[in-house]
Amino acid sequence: MGQFTCGLIGHPLGHSISPEVHRRLFALSGTQGSYELMDFPPEELENHLPALRALDGFNVTIPYKQSLLPLLDMVDGRAARYGAVNTIKRTENGLTGFNTDVTGFLRALTQADIPLTGNVLLCGTGGVAHMMACEALERGCVLTVGARTYGKASAFADELTARYPGSRVEPSALAYLSGSFDLILNGTPVGMYPNIKDIPVPLNVARSARAVFDTIYNPTETALLSRVRAAGAKVQNGLAMLVWQAAAAQEIWTGKTFSPEDIDTLCHDMAAYIKEHFA
Repeated sequence: MGQFTCGLIGHPLGHSISPEVHRRLFALSGTQGSYELMDFPPEELENHLPALRALDGFNVTIPYKQSLLPLLDMVDGRAARYGAVNTIKRTENGLTGFNTDVTGFLRALTQADIPLTGNVLLCGTGGVAHMMACEALERGCVLTVGARTYGKASAFADELTARYPGSRVEPSALAYLSGSFDLILNGTPVGMYPNIKDIPVPLNVARSARAVFDTIYNPTETALLSRVRAAGAKVQNGLAMLVWQAAAAQEIWTGKTFSPEDIDTLCHDMAAYIKEHFA
């Protein structure tokens, strides 16, 4: 095949380093490819479908990981289980949705030696939160789901309990959280560039955690991670997740594979890139 035409849809995308990540991945695999950002508001999603169908593949981020699902022609089993997609491939049968966030998530936890076990707090109810919730519950974690409102958290908890009967899922409004957790998973954009001073949970709750994984990669050290690192917790940002999910997406699009050494080097390079372009 000739040049691959790919991109990312989301809103907003001012923080995104995905074009640079994918440019470097294309170079690593010797693939001719382009990758563009496509930033548009949710009400315009269906209007952009013809242009999206012309691409070889594209990634999906906030706020489209769930809303795009009914517009696809096929959905991979894992993505269907999560109710969220982040990678789309154009096939002879139309647009097929996948979830490679899980690859990035699990590899990032392993890299930081953070076990997905015990009493877990999940912040957020979006697409990436659905994936992390499923992975936590499939491992027998006791899960607290936090959202901006109790009603939103409660609806998410009910959905998860129905999907995983017998599991322990408790809802809470983020502002009113209390207690301590073995692991906090931040699946919200709170703390993302340029609002880098914000944290998604009360400070005393954050500092009580043994480990924190933040899906945010820009900045590489969010205020949340900085506060809990000072309290002695293990921390991991979202950069390794971003790079691994991007590599998994390219494997789906092009069939090319990447070594762990390649990805480790790319993560290091992208951390420097973020500091240079967003400081």
